[in-house]
Amino acid sequence: MKIHLVSGLLLLLITASCSQKDATKKVVSFYHWKSKATINQQYQQALKSTNTHKIYLHYFDIVSEHEANWYDDGIFPTYVLKEVDPAYQNFEIVPVVYITNQVFQVSNLEVQKLSNRIKDLVHQISQKHFKKDISQIQIDCDWTESTKYAYFELLESLSDEFDLDVTIRLHQIKFKEKTGVPPVKKGTLMVYNVGDLKDFDQNSILQNSIVKQYITADTKYPMPLNIALPLFSQTVIKNKDNKIKIINSVDRPTFENDKHFKQINTSQFEVVKDTLYKGFYLSEAYGIKLEELAVTEIVDSYNTIKQSKLITNEILFYHLDKNSLSNINLSELVEKL
Repeated sequence: MKIHLVSGLLLLLITASCSQKDATKKVVSFYHWKSKATINQQYQQALKSTNTHKIYLHYFDIVSEHEANWYDDGIFPTYVLKEVDPAYQNFEIVPVVYITNQVFQVSNLEVQKLSNRIKDLVHQISQKHFKKDISQIQIDCDWTESTKYAYFELLESLSDEFDLDVTIRLHQIKFKEKTGVPPVKKGTLMVYNVGDLKDFDQNSILQNSIVKQYITADTKYPMPLNIALPLFSQTVIKNKDNKIKIINSVDRPTFENDKHFKQINTSQFEVVKDTLYKGFYLSEAYGIKLEELAVTEIVDSYNTIKQSKLITNEILFYHLDKNSLSNINLSELVEKL
């Protein structure tokens, strides 16, 4: 009798332990943000190692190209998804539509007309590449206090047809009384591009000290949030007029070994002699900032979010890209998150 009782208790403990592990298991997804959704061995390895089942696939941008006139409202889709590898049909796809804030500053904006155009194009792309309609989409927009009413009206219209997820920036969490809370049931907190590109003492991609300026232990938000984290690095070039250009990669050995550049500190360089770099003409005195991410910085920033009162769900990495996946130890990162 005692043997059976002990065996039963052991089985119960093992089952409980497994249940706890399952409950805390990380759910990881990826963004794909290119007009041609290709797949290669590197992508496949990243998806397999993280047990990813969902891809947030960029479908198109909506931009305001010119002032409204007699012929049109100046609002058009750009960077429309052109090709999709059949391998993506094995994943749950969440279409992503990026809308610039300027769209909602257009005078006499016809929100319902814009909503219908977005619905139609999403369905067209889904049918073309996946032979079906997709019910869940993500809307990505860095709205402001002055544009919230038009943006929220659009979300309400889109909600009639789609299960919506919307992106939320750090400032929209901290200042939610001003920027408002979108009329949706779930969101994705964008924990990247948090700083100032022009501030060469910052890593504008991600810096935990900046995240802490917006998120505290008492921070709340009235909807569950996925957490979007960066994998990418970038080179920031600042000219004499303080204007910025970005190169979506970092080639540290070139700056450290080429005599056209002088190293100021770990991340900063100065052009000391005119030169060409990746198609950009760099003049003497231009500033160079290398923005690279360490696993520890991503983990620390993520922990700042987790230690708040925000309700969090899956982890979403930006993004499936050769340089991004080459510059970060993905296995180590996922293990530490």
